[in-house]
Amino acid sequence: MKKNIIIVILFVLNTFLGSCITFKSDPLVFPDNQVEFIHLCKGMDDSGELLEPVDIQSEFSSKDEHINCFIKLKDVSIKIHLRWKWYSPDNKMVRDTGDVIINQEEKYLGVVTAYDMLQLDTEDKNEGQWTVVVFMNDKFIESKTFIIKKGSRFNI
Repeated sequence: MKKNIIIVILFVLNTFLGSCITFKSDPLVFPDNQVEFIHLCKGMDDSGELLEPVDIQSEFSSKDEHINCFIKLKDVSIKIHLRWKWYSPDNKMVRDTGDVIINQEEKYLGVVTAYDMLQLDTEDKNEGQWTVVVFMNDKFIESKTFIIKKGSRFNI
């Protein structure tokens, strides 16, 4: 009888000690300032509550007036410094926004959208592969390359 009890106890202990339990819990605090996306586009749609990019692409015409680099952030609860640096095909910086401060009051914002605009030279000196680099709080977050081809604004 004692032998049977010991075997049962050993079996129960072995079952609990030999078992493996895994789980993944949600964090108590969700990460702040998540970059949802960064797009290059020709324009903005301001018909809704937030701006949205229009004509997202990576190829533009030398006759386009400007190119936008659009960023969408979520779960913003601290002050953010955004910065865009634009580089020409010969790797010369042609535009630096400096710090653009977002959420200076440090309130919780579910979604934040922002963009910078590169005005193009009207004399068709824009052709080649360009780069825009985006920083948040002095840290690199993403770079986008795009092509500007010689052409007209209107496709016929």
